[in-house]
Amino acid sequence: MDACKYYYGIISQYAAQYLPPPTTKSKTYNIKKFYHKHLQDGFRTDAVSGWLLYASYYYVTGQYSVTLRLTEYVLSRCKHDMVHVDRDNRKEENINNYRRKVHSKTSLNDRIKLATVDLVTYMWHSSLIPGELQLEVENQPFCIPPTVLSYCLRFLFHHHLGNMLNRQQALHNLHLIVRDDYSISLDDLSESETILGVCHEISGNKISACQFYDKAMHNNVKVCRSSKARKSTPCVAET
Repeated sequence: MDACKYYYGIISQYAAQYLPPPTTKSKTYNIKKFYHKHLQDGFRTDAVSGWLLYASYYYVTGQYSVTLRLTEYVLSRCKHDMVHVDRDNRKEENINNYRRKVHSKTSLNDRIKLATVDLVTYMWHSSLIPGELQLEVENQPFCIPPTVLSYCLRFLFHHHLGNMLNRQQALHNLHLIVRDDYSISLDDLSESETILGVCHEISGNKISACQFYDKAMHNNVKVCRSSKARKSTPCVAET
């Protein structure tokens, strides 16, 4: 039964992203009601990915302060002893971390929500992805580590408010996460560097943006498909 809840949560996360845009006005049905139902069901998959999709929902609907609060919550959950769903977790350290976090009588679904974190998956043409990242889902789904997306959303929040000091701090934190954080695997590095490039481009630093797009393009493990398209635009303009 708990396994069914987990997979239902994944399906709910995907289903929410294929709804009409959350700003759509309809006389026949309540779009927001469907979003909230699917997104709340999406909390069942792990400790953070569902919350970040909810943060994205509030971002695309212009409720930026809620987005900020949700990212603060997510960052408080992304501790180094959390188990990463997208990794090989057969290492003894990971197994011990998991055991420390959960009680033997805890249900499987509660264990998942207490002790695991997963990538945030934006589906193809997702209705929940920030407008600044639409290119990333133009031709395929896009997966982002939760810490990277959290600081990206915080950067975008402060950018919209015109708070340059906090925007720069969020960008600095994003730099540190991409450079030093163990939670970003080599499989996710190209996407993370692309996100960092986007934030630099938004802040007006096209040279740094192109450098990160170039790094993303030359990852030996996995290459973010949108990095090439991203690089061609600002770098041509810069030259």
